[in-house]
Amino acid sequence: MGTGKTKTLGRRVAAGSIMGMGANVVFLASRLALTPFILAYVSLADFGLWSVCFIVLSYAGLTAFGIQNAYVKYVAQYNAEGNLESASVLVSTGLVVMTGVSLVLFAALLGCVPLFMTLFDIDPDLRELAGFMILGTAAAFLLDLTFSAFRGVLEGMQEIVLSRSVWLAATLLELALVFVFLPLGYGIRGVLYAYALKTVFEVLVNMLFAFRKVPGLRVGPRYVRREALHALFVFGGKVQFLGVLGIFLGTFDRIVTTAMLGLSATGLFEVARKLPFTGRSITGAAFVPFLPAASSLGGDWLESPAPTVQQKFRKYMALCLLALVGSCFLIAPLAFYDWQQRGYGWSEPSFWAMCLSVLLLFLPGIQIFAWLRRFISGGEYLESPKLVELYLTGCRHINLVNFTLYAFLAAAANELLYTWLGTGYDGAEHIMRVICIVSLVHLATGAGTAVFKGVNRTGRELEYTLMQLVLALLWIPGLAWSYGLYGAVLGVALSTIPPSCYFIVRTNQALRIAWREYFVRTVLPGFAPILSGGLVWLVLSQLPQFSRWTTLFVLGGLGLGYLTVTAFLLWALFVTQEEMGMVRNAFSRLWAKLRG
Repeated sequence: MGTGKTKTLGRRVAAGSIMGMGANVVFLASRLALTPFILAYVSLADFGLWSVCFIVLSYAGLTAFGIQNAYVKYVAQYNAEGNLESASVLVSTGLVVMTGVSLVLFAALLGCVPLFMTLFDIDPDLRELAGFMILGTAAAFLLDLTFSAFRGVLEGMQEIVLSRSVWLAATLLELALVFVFLPLGYGIRGVLYAYALKTVFEVLVNMLFAFRKVPGLRVGPRYVRREALHALFVFGGKVQFLGVLGIFLGTFDRIVTTAMLGLSATGLFEVARKLPFTGRSITGAAFVPFLPAASSLGGDWLESPAPTVQQKFRKYMALCLLALVGSCFLIAPLAFYDWQQRGYGWSEPSFWAMCLSVLLLFLPGIQIFAWLRRFISGGEYLESPKLVELYLTGCRHINLVNFTLYAFLAAAANELLYTWLGTGYDGAEHIMRVICIVSLVHLATGAGTAVFKGVNRTGRELEYTLMQLVLALLWIPGLAWSYGLYGAVLGVALSTIPPSCYFIVRTNQALRIAWREYFVRTVLPGFAPILSGGLVWLVLSQLPQFSRWTTLFVLGGLGLGYLTVTAFLLWALFVTQEEMGMVRNAFSRLWAKLRG
């Protein structure tokens, strides 16, 4: 790929990231506006039916979670190779397969409707409506699932801005239709009609643009071939398995908190994580363009013998053991402290936990850490300077956005929660600060996971996901039992941060990026918002408590000051001349458009 094409690809990645984040902001704002409007026209029970529909569909959607990623990856790869016939084969085969899958799922849901009525304890008077809502949303959802191939084509062609624009237009159409249907007396059925029409609109527009952007794309029975199933289900299956693990890890903390500490603790946890996770859903959209970009750029894997299934299994087991043994560094002193508090009794469980931890550190520990050193320093690496530059630049800019967001959320956590919810949530600000740190570190893996999906190395993401799983099963219930809700939150941090750091190290090793270069380019600029956030925290700590509205205005003023100081520090210490030129050009284009 030539220099000009690489620059164009880089601009598309940047534009796609910005558009993805912006579209998610608008979507979240629209949901906030929509909920009170719906509740003004329908009962809480009817609104609950709408939530039940998507609980059911979220699990049905797991059956095709990885297929969309397969469309994106392989369309990007085939386009880079100039092989549009293979793209036609992929899309045609995918449409046939997903039509069959959707019909089977709909039939299964149709048969399970009576079970859902019992499972969710639906009132007998609402069961007819509930059946209509579940099957209606299922039909619309499965229609979108079946024809998601065309959205995958657009994203694979790096038309992320176009794809997200279509999605945003469809979302706004749905919003407008709800505002029309509810006053006309359609009730909660009107919300379903709006969702169905939005889905049809999005499918048709994506289909239209897919054929326009890829004139050589053909769809028909003669393009349905068995070889496309490998791309759809082998790669897609790997991504789907990772997605299922991710969903489990994303809900395990709340499952443990509810089971061990009760609903009140879960509610406080949910309140504290709401703002950081909203930020995660916004900035997480910035990683979407990296998968097709990595597929387009590709590269040569060197020193890359194909491992056997046995070698892969041994590697994953070794990493799980590493997570367990590494935990002993913390278990041993914690157990010693507990043993000390209980009077040094030889029969205390904490004494035996301490002894076992020390034994594990020495017996398999020495061997496992020696293996880790060899494993990290050796192995395959990717020869692709353009992809390395894209990865570093993407990490730099997205990390900076995340530092800017989470530094302010952490600094003003107490005031933000007070403005949003009022009083009565003591301790939530401490949990929120921990979740901000966890989210910041976890999001630093986003570009790497997308790149490795693009170059067909999903196993690297599985490595750190398995480590996270082992640590979550160990630390979250263990610390929740010992220290309550704060312990559960600390368990989330201990199960997320070390595996994320491991993945970043593995990614940099595979791309031959020195740790100093990675730190200087992608982490060091984050000190600007950290310093600014420290000033915000210092100012807020000196102020008395105001009313919620006054606090909101104070936060608004401090937010503007925070952004100003951050921008000045970045300009003075971290921003390169090339980046300054990009900013000036962007403002020049914006000013020209505003002037007409």
